[in-house]
Amino acid sequence: MKKSLIFGFGRAGRGLHLHCLRKLHTDQRHSGLFDTKVGVVDPYASHIQEPSLAFFRNVKDVEGFAPEDTVVHICTSPELHAETLRQAAEYGYTNFMIEKPLASTLAELEMIQQLERQYGLDVLVVANWLSSSLTGKIREIVRSNRYGQLTLIVAEQDKARLTRTLSNMSHDSALDVEIPHLAALALSLGGVKADVVQASVTDMHVEGAVVPNLGTAHISLLHAGGLTSRLNSNLASPVRKRTIRLYFANHQVVGYYPCAQDDSYSWLQIYDKDGVLIEQQVMYDDPLSAMFVEYYRYFDGLCAKPESDLAFNAQVVATLCEAKMKCGLMLSKEEQGLYASAGLHYETVKTG
Repeated sequence: MKKSLIFGFGRAGRGLHLHCLRKLHTDQRHSGLFDTKVGVVDPYASHIQEPSLAFFRNVKDVEGFAPEDTVVHICTSPELHAETLRQAAEYGYTNFMIEKPLASTLAELEMIQQLERQYGLDVLVVANWLSSSLTGKIREIVRSNRYGQLTLIVAEQDKARLTRTLSNMSHDSALDVEIPHLAALALSLGGVKADVVQASVTDMHVEGAVVPNLGTAHISLLHAGGLTSRLNSNLASPVRKRTIRLYFANHQVVGYYPCAQDDSYSWLQIYDKDGVLIEQQVMYDDPLSAMFVEYYRYFDGLCAKPESDLAFNAQVVATLCEAKMKCGLMLSKEEQGLYASAGLHYETVKTG
C-alpha cells in the first residue's frame, strides 16, 4: 500500500490525479492498494483549505511520506518535469508517475534519462488510453489477425479548449495538449519504430483574438511494418470526441472513448467491406482509474511493469519533437548542432 504525494496542484494535480485517487479510496475492490494519506507539494497551494490533504511548500518540508512508501505524482508543466524529478530524487523518492508529455524537448528528455540512471528511478508516464478497456479489445483484434493486416490507424481527439487556452498560455502548441495521448496510442498499437512523414498546426481564432499554434494539430506516421497512423486534434471544436478507426483489408473497426468524467462507457463497432455494421459492443471504461490501479499494483510488486515506462515515452517524446521540427516549432537536429558548436543552446522556437 502506497501513499500519494502530488507535485503541482493545478488542473492535472487537483482535477485529475486527486479526483481519481479519492474515487479509488472509496472503491472496496482496491482498499489494500491506496493509502488514503495524500500530500501536495506546491508553493502556491498552501492557502487551499483541504483537511484531508497535507500541504508542503517544497520537498524539503515534506513529513510523513517516507520514500519507500510513497508514489510521487509529478503534475507540473512539462518543462518543469526534469527539475521536479531531480528535487524529489535528491530526497530519496524513486517511484514516479509523471503527467504527459514526459518532456517537451529532447534536452529535457535527456536530463530525465540521466536522473533515472543516477538515482535508480522507476518512472511511469500517464497514458490512460493504453489502460482503456476499449484499447484492450482493439489490441485483441489486431493481435488475432482475424481481419488480416492492419493498414491504417486514424485517431482523433477534439474538444472546445477556448477558455483554458485564453486564460493559461502554458502550452506552446496543440502538439503538447492531446496529441501526446494519440501518439502513445499509435506507437503502442502500431509499433514504436515510426517516422513522422507530415505534421502541421494551426492557430486558434476566438472573437478576433489569435492564439498561435493552439488550434489544430496533425501528425502522420509511417511505422516500420508499413502501417500508417494519422493523429488529429482540434482544440477549437464545438464537438467533443475521442475516436479511433482501424482499417483492415475488408473491415473497419471504430472505437469511441469516454469524453468526460461524467460517463464511463466506450463503444466498439465493426463494419464489413460494404460499410455494414456487423458487431457492436458497449463496455464500462474508466481508463484513468484503471491506469492508477495498474501503476500502484506495479509499485507494490503485484504485476509486471506497465507499457508506458520511460523507454516507451522516450519514443513518444522523440516523435513529438520530430513533428515540432517539421512544423518549424523546434530547431532541427542539424540546426541545434550549429548552435551547440557555437557554445549556445536553443532548441524550441517561440512564436506569438
